Amino acid sequence: MNAVELLREVVRIPSESRNEDAVVARLESAFLELGLTPKKTGRNLTATLDGGAGPLLLLNSHTDTVPVGQGWTKDPLKADVEGGKIYGRGSNDAKGCLVAMMIGAQKAFASNAPKGKVLIAASCEEEVLGQGLEVLLPTLPRPDAAVVGEPTGLKAAVAQKGLLLLEIIAKGRSAHAAHGGGVNAVEAAARDVLALSNIKFDREHPALGATTLHVTQITGGERHNVIPDRCKLVVDIRTTPSVSPDEIIALVKKTVEGEVTIRSNRLGSVETDPAHPVVQAALAANPSGRAYGSPTLSDWVFLKGIPTVKAGPGDSKRSHTPDEYLEVAELEAGVAFYENLIRSYFDKAAS
Repeated sequence: MNAVELLREVVRIPSESRNEDAVVARLESAFLELGLTPKKTGRNLTATLDGGAGPLLLLNSHTDTVPVGQGWTKDPLKADVEGGKIYGRGSNDAKGCLVAMMIGAQKAFASNAPKGKVLIAASCEEEVLGQGLEVLLPTLPRPDAAVVGEPTGLKAAVAQKGLLLLEIIAKGRSAHAAHGGGVNAVEAAARDVLALSNIKFDREHPALGATTLHVTQITGGERHNVIPDRCKLVVDIRTTPSVSPDEIIALVKKTVEGEVTIRSNRLGSVETDPAHPVVQAALAANPSGRAYGSPTLSDWVFLKGIPTVKAGPGDSKRSHTPDEYLEVAELEAGVAFYENLIRSYFDKAAS
């Protein structure tokens, strides 16, 4: 199967989160063309390659994309190839990873199959953390290790930051703006913003660096002539294993005047011992690469407790942008990378 042509086909099929049925149908037929037997669970697809007794390695990437958006100079759904680049929404994030995984895995088992099993999972709704891997995983046999396909330039991400979302409600007392008086909740919220900007996390993670905290939304006031009695802040905190969410929440509560509530605390940071065979296999598959820590979220958050590496063709900085693309050479290198990673993993796991 030609990786470039398959990627162009699936890029041409719109697959914004929760509207992935058409691309799932094409991938289902692609699995069959590769000689695999796909199983559909919701809008998730799985297929197993069986080389006999041995470990189970999960290969996972996602079928959905963010909306096309504005600012394109190329047709986002035509998948034109220009200057060795395949343009289109999802080409880089992460349909290229998924196509490379499928073909690379098939090549690894086409001859001299490794001793073990590879389970490919093409999951849905990764961009919205919906009914994808989190829902699918409990229905699968527990993997011994996993590879999450995201655009990392084929470098091995051995750690990934988590996401903690907090809301802070500053309260005041309303009054007529012409007369003054009251207690201005926006001013109280402003004091909290300044206080939060002074928080520093001094315990850095060796791969991920420091925890970061940013106020990303402020909502307050309903009319120009009323002193506001309520103002809401949303705080985006990217966590590392070095500082626990409980520590962060306690520090924020101590720092601000407003009332702190947790909007989301389910997307924890994750890491894998760089000495684990799955990491060593990823490094062996790309000798020019290196292990690093990734600041961006992925479905790895649902694989906590399973040794995992995040790696794939492309560049994360192209994701969600106008004129998104994946180079043909990157895609071809990705196919070889996953084939080599699979072979190396089973060799290392057996030794």
